[in-house]
Amino acid sequence: MKRYIEDFPSKLSGIDFKTLEKSKHSIYALSEDLNLIYVNPAWVNFAKENGVKGTILKKTPLGEPITNAFVGEVVKSFYSENYMKVLKTGKPWRHGYECSTIDEFREFNQHIYRLKDGKSLIIINTLTIHTTMKEIGREAFNVSDNRYINTTGFLTQCCNCRCTQRAEEPDVWDWVPEWVEKIPVNCSHSICPICYDYFWKK
Repeated sequence: MKRYIEDFPSKLSGIDFKTLEKSKHSIYALSEDLNLIYVNPAWVNFAKENGVKGTILKKTPLGEPITNAFVGEVVKSFYSENYMKVLKTGKPWRHGYECSTIDEFREFNQHIYRLKDGKSLIIINTLTIHTTMKEIGREAFNVSDNRYINTTGFLTQCCNCRCTQRAEEPDVWDWVPEWVEKIPVNCSHSICPICYDYFWKK
């Protein structure tokens, strides 16, 4: 499986390609157009460990915009604007986000750096918090169509914490493990108010 464009190693002035390849952190790189140009083995392994079926690079292939991998216009816009800001200014940027599983609570920091060629970005995702859902006390709710399916026939899941919005109580978002494990076909994505304020608000 090809994980980087042919001339990617030549863009790494001051960075050892072998260091990226050996890192336990999920790392990827983007062109000046925010197209995916590199992923390290840890990036591929992380996708596999988190239930991405088949080859992850089929979903987000090399040469395609990384924004295709993001869910929701708010998230796409947020990352696009900040990635472009790093490209223009050369000032590194750090962003925290949640990426939990059914049983595990996980928070990551994403560090973004402009490479010395001035036309590429390297993105390093570092696990900062890893504990159980039980430890943080996140209550699990059972699947209930009456509680979550809205009048259009869809349910809404936060693309950050993956909680599901109640249809008749839109300010309440519940942790529904079954829908984290397998996202329903009638699922739409948004960002819950707490995640928006904590992670995304400008």
